[in-house]
Amino acid sequence: MPNYYEILGVSPNASQAEIRQSFRNLALQHHPDKNKNSEESKQKFMKIIEAYEVLSDEQARRNYDNNTLQNRGTRTRWTPSADFGTVYSYEEIKRRYRPRNVGGGMWDISDKASSGIWKATILLFACLAALLIYIMLLS
Repeated sequence: MPNYYEILGVSPNASQAEIRQSFRNLALQHHPDKNKNSEESKQKFMKIIEAYEVLSDEQARRNYDNNTLQNRGTRTRWTPSADFGTVYSYEEIKRRYRPRNVGGGMWDISDKASSGIWKATILLFACLAALLIYIMLLS
């Protein structure tokens, strides 16, 4: 039986908030959409989801903890939910598991923030190109 606490990198007495935060960080890091659909990232992502689905549900977590202590060698088969693609899409994870009190800065991973950075970068390069042309014309 896999150790879900190790997969999520939390202790067995972790709070639901710690489990949720760890899931968000790991899911965004290993999501197949972010990793060019590599097989390794898909497998890691599925393990992360399996661990999160068990540990985020209090009853399933209690059952897991009891089964882990009693039956170290046996394992029940986990299957993803029917709406797996919708619930665990990259955009949905960014939206749903985003910390509530944080805005802007390194936590702002929205498309709007990303396009703003690209616009500023393009403007910077355009200004540098104009300055280079101006210097070349003066020489």
